[in-house]
This record gives sequence, structure tokens and C-alpha cells, in this order.
Amino acid sequence: MNRAEHSIFSYMAKHPDLEPTAALVMIWARELYLSGSPARFYSCLDLTVGDGMMRACEAVCPWYGQVILNRKWFIRQCVSEYIAGVGAPAQIIIPAAGKSPLALELLDAFSDRIASVVEIDVMGMEEKHKLYERVAPDHAEKIRCIHADLHELEGTSAAVLKTGRYNPGLPTCVITEGISYYIPPDVLSGTISLFASEGCRNRVILEYLLPCRLISEERRGFPRGVWRIINRDCNPGGTTTYSPDEMERTLANAGCTRVMQHHMHDIERQRTGANRYFPAISDGWIQIATARL
Repeated sequence: MNRAEHSIFSYMAKHPDLEPTAALVMIWARELYLSGSPARFYSCLDLTVGDGMMRACEAVCPWYGQVILNRKWFIRQCVSEYIAGVGAPAQIIIPAAGKSPLALELLDAFSDRIASVVEIDVMGMEEKHKLYERVAPDHAEKIRCIHADLHELEGTSAAVLKTGRYNPGLPTCVITEGISYYIPPDVLSGTISLFASEGCRNRVILEYLLPCRLISEERRGFPRGVWRIINRDCNPGGTTTYSPDEMERTLANAGCTRVMQHHMHDIERQRTGANRYFPAISDGWIQIATARL
């Protein structure tokens, strides 16, 4: 680690705004951030707050990290396909962005095809942008990190517009990762609806947790055990789950059309070429929905 990176790490360590669940996800996703600006960003995060939760979760499911790798890899693939396919520079909106360096992954690959990235969260956004400025100053110019509470839709909309970087006339991809578990359906659909477009040329990519009744009996213990740990330590209000039909209704309420569902079985095969952990569709407990918006 060079002197500049060491100073960044020290700064982040003094501002422990990563919640254990956010740190946990980043620990499991490590192998996705081995090069480029995401690697520089990742090396500056202090993730130790997630170590205890990781050990507890892996006692329940030793390979739970594969779920996170599949999820993050597939979301990046979906966004990349959208950016590559639209005729104009695209905008990226990431509600509940946390400390994920997805913006850097996309900008490393598509800098000339991305007009801007707007990240939203209730805390830690100033620190995150300072980190962007240090590890990827060229990309940081295109990224705006703003504080907003998704439960306050008018405030969220105003905060996005205030950045001066969101243009409703440009194609936009909304990435709602890791948030559907923690907010009610009306807040989720309301947040997505803020970025609806005429003719539904925009896109939304959303991952969500299935209810146990839709998971094979042999696998139900994994999500039950892991989410029992997460809810006990970080989410006493409990977890929001969706059946595919419920998710389609939620997306329809946001103005979405042409919803497509992606099972962990198919995602794992696309990422790894095989189905080691999810041999059947019913073995998965997280799905990803994509839709026109």
C-alpha cells in the first residue's frame, strides 16, 4: 500500500460508517474487485466490522458468499448490456448505494458511454465521494453521492435534481441492490417510479428475497439461518420478501413493463458454467428482476 492509499485507509478507519451487513457483503464480494479502480477503492475499506457476522453466517452456510458473487456479477452484466445497447450516453442511479464500487466498475469499462452516476444513501456519502476522488479522480467527476432517505420520496427526488447531473431526457438505469429486504413495497415502487420515462426506455434492475414457501425444503435452512442472524443484529423490523408475482405487481406500480425474472440457478450457470450450488430453480432464494421503466 502506497502513502496515498495508506492515508485513505486511515481516514476511512476513523469514519466507521459501514454497517456490519454492508461490510459482510463486501467481504464476500472480494474476488470481484481485484483490478482497476475498484481494487484501489476496496483496499481502502476497513471491513473488520463484518468479520463476526461472516463467521456466524458461514456456520449456517459455508458457501453463502457464492450467492453474493452471483448477484453482483449478474447485476453488472445486466447494466453493461444496457449501457452498450442504448444509443446515447446513459445515466446510472443507485439507491442505497452503500460502499459498493459498482460505479467504478462501470466507469472503468464504459467511461465514454456514461454521462453520470448518482448514488443515494442515508449516510456515508460525503466520505465515499472523497474516497472516489482519491482513488479514481477522473471517474469521480461523473459521480454524485447524495444523502437522502428513500422513505421521503419528494426529498429524494429534490436531492437528485439538485446535483445538476440528472437529465430526465437521457436513458437511465436504476439499480436497486440490497435494499428490497429493508423497505416496504410502496417505498420501493415509489423510489423506482421517480425515474420512469416516456415509452419506458429506461431500465430497472432489482434483486429480492423469496419467501421460504417457494424454496426447496432442503435449502430453506440457509436463508432462514443467515437472515435470522442479520435481523437479530441489524434489522429488528424483519425482512421483506416477494413472490415473483408480488414483485411484478410492485414493479407495475412503479410504471414498469416487460418484467423478466432471473433465477439463481440460471445466474450461477452463466457466471461459472455449471450448477454446483443451485442445481434446481427451487434451490435459490434470491432472484433478480429486470424491467423497462
